[in-house]
Amino acid sequence: MNVLNTNPFKISLILLSMIFITVSCSSEDDSSDGSPTNNNIEVSIEEYPSTGELITTITSNLSGNLTFNITSQSISQAVDINGSSGELRVLAWQVYDFETNPVITVTIDVSNGTEIENKVIIISINNTDDISSFLGNSRTAYINASNGEWILITQSEYNDLANYLSNVSKSGQSDNTFQSTSGINTGGANFTVSNNNAPTLPEGSYLFAFRYYCNQNNIVDTNVKVSETSYQNNFETIGSNLPEHNAGFNYFVLKGNNAQTSTTAYLGIYESNSIGYKNFNGTSYFYESGDAEDLTNDSTNRSYLYQGLSTTLKQWD
Repeated sequence: MNVLNTNPFKISLILLSMIFITVSCSSEDDSSDGSPTNNNIEVSIEEYPSTGELITTITSNLSGNLTFNITSQSISQAVDINGSSGELRVLAWQVYDFETNPVITVTIDVSNGTEIENKVIIISINNTDDISSFLGNSRTAYINASNGEWILITQSEYNDLANYLSNVSKSGQSDNTFQSTSGINTGGANFTVSNNNAPTLPEGSYLFAFRYYCNQNNIVDTNVKVSETSYQNNFETIGSNLPEHNAGFNYFVLKGNNAQTSTTAYLGIYESNSIGYKNFNGTSYFYESGDAEDLTNDSTNRSYLYQGLSTTLKQWD
């Protein structure tokens, strides 16, 4: 056939027909091959939300009665879903921690019985001051405080910080000593003390909370000490003096500590009045009169009641 003599109008009709057939086949394949449709949904949420808090409600292009099912989640037990309404809610609130899990990804299948639609939910965790998140009555005082200032908090707030912040270590004294049934005695005033062989701050730690027992009211001159040398030498004051407090167990949090230990560190305390202790055979401690850097004296059979919380992962501004 001589192409040059072919009718141009016929060629155009043939080409248009071929295009129509190709498009029709492609459209039919997309709607009938049963392949799931992928949809990414991006949402954000504050750190440490409440269990049961609504994250988002899943919608679908499918018609009919729908069921929603979680097929995977990057952090176990992070979310739960209502199988009929598509409401996605917080399950394990503790995992919503920006420093350890900045993003949580959840895959959900939506089905009407014959068709399935895939949804990928990308949950971004908003970075906040984690200490503030676990404070209740003391939160306003903490927010208004300056960096390096100690704030008086409650026992329950101290326990929440110990239990829920990431990578927390306890130094200065063990929980077992605080919780033992031995009676509490009080030592002399105006001295610096360090429990020997007490739990230490790990290398790279930020001290952020403190508790201790005193037997006087209206205490204003006490401060917290840390040494990167030993239980005896080169103690430095961390933060401001502890705010005014009274007899009994007292709990504090430090605002905005940026001083990270460069090695294993040791916790001590300068007590302007009397500090509580319990008698235990075989224990020992170092001490010095006044607000001291080096503790040249030692004695035995006393465990002083003070403890610090620290973390190697900075979780505040």
